[in-house]
Amino acid sequence: MSSEKESFYNVLGVSDTSTGEDIKKAYRKMSLKYHPDKNNGDLESVKMFQKISEAYEVLGDSQKRNEYDMMRKNPFMRMASGGPMSPGGIPFDQMDEFLSNIIFGGLGGMPFGAGGMPGGMPFGPGGMPFGHGGPNIRIFRNGVPMNFGNEKPQPITNTMTITMETVLNGGKIPVEIERWILENGNKIHEKQTLYVDIVKGIDNNEIIVLKDQGNVINDQCKGDVKIYIKIENDSEFQRRGLDLILEKRISLKDALCGFSFDLKYINGKVYTINNHAGNVIPPEYQKVIPNMGLTRDSHTGNLIIIFHIDFPEKMSLENIEILKNVL
Repeated sequence: MSSEKESFYNVLGVSDTSTGEDIKKAYRKMSLKYHPDKNNGDLESVKMFQKISEAYEVLGDSQKRNEYDMMRKNPFMRMASGGPMSPGGIPFDQMDEFLSNIIFGGLGGMPFGAGGMPGGMPFGPGGMPFGHGGPNIRIFRNGVPMNFGNEKPQPITNTMTITMETVLNGGKIPVEIERWILENGNKIHEKQTLYVDIVKGIDNNEIIVLKDQGNVINDQCKGDVKIYIKIENDSEFQRRGLDLILEKRISLKDALCGFSFDLKYINGKVYTINNHAGNVIPPEYQKVIPNMGLTRDSHTGNLIIIFHIDFPEKMSLENIEILKNVL
């Protein structure tokens, strides 16, 4: 964020006098709107979703919100050459980005208090260094907590689209992410290929968390990667829990006289479905084939074939008489 117009409050569309409940409602509404799954993994939506999550992590926590408000309204910030400046030589129009970095550890090479403060020490009101009494404001230098705490970087989010065959069989799927590693005070960006374990029977919109695989501050402070699963159903089967549903249309003749058809399963195997003459299929009849659904842990669903009967729109009088004699 680079301007007051993009403060955490403006990101969530609330005022700085909003209650915690109002902020929570705004966060839920916006996170639902910009959730990657709702927008087919659109990059701008992912970025906005991260921004919303970042804003709520601060404003949704009363202590972090108080710190944030104090830093935004601190009276010791004063004018300096070239425009209004903070004590470390930071322009006011960059304050929200600066505050975000203080809270989340992303200063990216900008030493705190280095612009005009003796020795680069961060000073608060009255010339007292932060940490010497007063509010518990956390200070970062080049993205590293000066108290060497365990504040994790924000998670990297990504959307993975998988097929129904992958849902059936599971497996390892590669995904490429871009992360940064803090080295000597600088963020080194790199691309990394990770392998995601897809369990059998995984659900749409399920989130897989890869612990400590994201951005790296140091060996003890690593962020996570969150993978949002989107299932692309390219088969003729619908899913209901672990059950697979196949809707099959047959003619009235087939319903009365028997039928045979080939069924191509999700994994490509072909099965023949027979119904012998004399076994009448009523409309909306459901044939349950046990243990041919999806598996999750020790549970396996069924394959359910729902038969829809196509009745003729009209019949000749001759055929009607024939049916009367037969039925």
